[in-house]
Amino acid sequence: MKKRYKDIAIEIAIPIIISLFALLLRLYFFQGFILGDDPMEVSLVEYVLDNGPNFLDQLGIRFGLWIFNVPLVKLFGMSEFSFFLPTLLMSATFALIGYYLLTFWRYPRIHAFLASLFIASAPFEVLLGTVRANDVIFSWLMALGFFSFIVFEKKPVLQGLLVSFFLWFAFYVKIWVVYIFPALGLYYLVQIIKHKKWRGFISFFLFSALFHGITSIFWEIKTGSFIPYIYYHPATYPTPKDQLLYLFQVYPKMIFQGSDFGTTLFGMIPYLLIFLLILKAVLPKTKKRFKKLLGFDKIDIYLLVYYGSFFLFLNFFPNTFQFDQFYSAPRIFRYLAPISFPMTLHLAKLILDFSRISFTADIIGKCSLVLLFMILIFVNIHQTNIATKPGQIYRETLFSIVKDVKEQSPPKLVVESWASFFLRKFYLREEQDTISIVPIYNIHDAKKYEQWLQENQHNLTEGSMMISGIGSYVQYGCHNCGFRLRQFNGSLDPGWKLFKEYQNQSYLPIPEPARLWVWLPSAK
Repeated sequence: MKKRYKDIAIEIAIPIIISLFALLLRLYFFQGFILGDDPMEVSLVEYVLDNGPNFLDQLGIRFGLWIFNVPLVKLFGMSEFSFFLPTLLMSATFALIGYYLLTFWRYPRIHAFLASLFIASAPFEVLLGTVRANDVIFSWLMALGFFSFIVFEKKPVLQGLLVSFFLWFAFYVKIWVVYIFPALGLYYLVQIIKHKKWRGFISFFLFSALFHGITSIFWEIKTGSFIPYIYYHPATYPTPKDQLLYLFQVYPKMIFQGSDFGTTLFGMIPYLLIFLLILKAVLPKTKKRFKKLLGFDKIDIYLLVYYGSFFLFLNFFPNTFQFDQFYSAPRIFRYLAPISFPMTLHLAKLILDFSRISFTADIIGKCSLVLLFMILIFVNIHQTNIATKPGQIYRETLFSIVKDVKEQSPPKLVVESWASFFLRKFYLREEQDTISIVPIYNIHDAKKYEQWLQENQHNLTEGSMMISGIGSYVQYGCHNCGFRLRQFNGSLDPGWKLFKEYQNQSYLPIPEPARLWVWLPSAK
């Protein structure tokens, strides 16, 4: 009886520890609003709350983007907390999904626990969990579909129901869910031809038809089209033939080299994964001992097909399904989210597979595995710090500036338009009665901002303040936008007096420190 209670306590404690570890990492490295789509997604949630969804807009149709936020914003109000919480929690649950899959595959519980901590700390996974990337929602639904596919493989009707539901849901986040259909079709083809099993395919097909059929009827009633998601699909761009080679290299470079900042994204994971895959292919051919312990199993194949096929379609398939010339969306790092979790899970599984090869006494082998995972987790956290550094610098600087602006309470605040959106909505919302943020619209380039400043600064109230060197979005950012003084043609008017200089924005192609200025024309 005591043993039973002990096992129950362990089974409760392990998921809690995994969840807390994953969540604390994401909170520690939290970056907040640094993505270019953030204002659009905040406005989308606000619009749905105030007016209901606009089904004539492709973002309204993609209900997976806003459906998780709406109840939280209703409950807590629009805040940074309510906006980021859904994707933060989704990101933190990937490690739990990995843990339960590994235990389902009969790996020892302690091994699955260590592997899940490794998954939780993967740099790309943490990076995605510290921002508002709708790709996390998409990846989460895909991962739940994969979990259902694995766990209920011996219950094909339930498997078909759950997989079709999660893929249908994922479709209304990103249409790229269709990239997994060829692999799924191949699986069902093998099941039918080799194993004479039809129920899984029939279940998946019928439930998919049901979910999409009901949704299409709803769209016809609301929009006059059965497939408005396709009709209102966001624009992608034709790529000239001479740029195709460059285009197809972008995602591989992101995976192996990192971001445009020179910071890592996936860290060591793709390198270790390929190394262990090669070893697993070669070693069984050298000794019988390795053949018994290693060799590719069914799960290896499933994982390889999962992330491998998705990557191939994502990288090489025209996003608008037009073949007269290649069409592609801009290659943004977060689009790689769907392959991150299965890649990291596969690496964790391979490490556990290789740990079966015992070169020492059992207790030493177990201690060695613990030590190995501790080292890998430490490296992951170190590389996570590198991956999130641009966002950390931006956020630390922004909050320092906000603190000083609140203390000084200037009559007007001049700031680049993108950053001003978040200052109004979140960080200076309570001060709007005393601090007026000057609206600046429809200009982007630093030189245009210089021109705007020259034309409008003399209309500012004395004591007004201006933020320079910061603004616009960090990732895939407009780094030549806003009050970037190093990109101005001339110097600031002598009426601008430096109030304080902050951290150097070293991630910028042309780095400069953020500065807070005060307008004192009478002190020229």
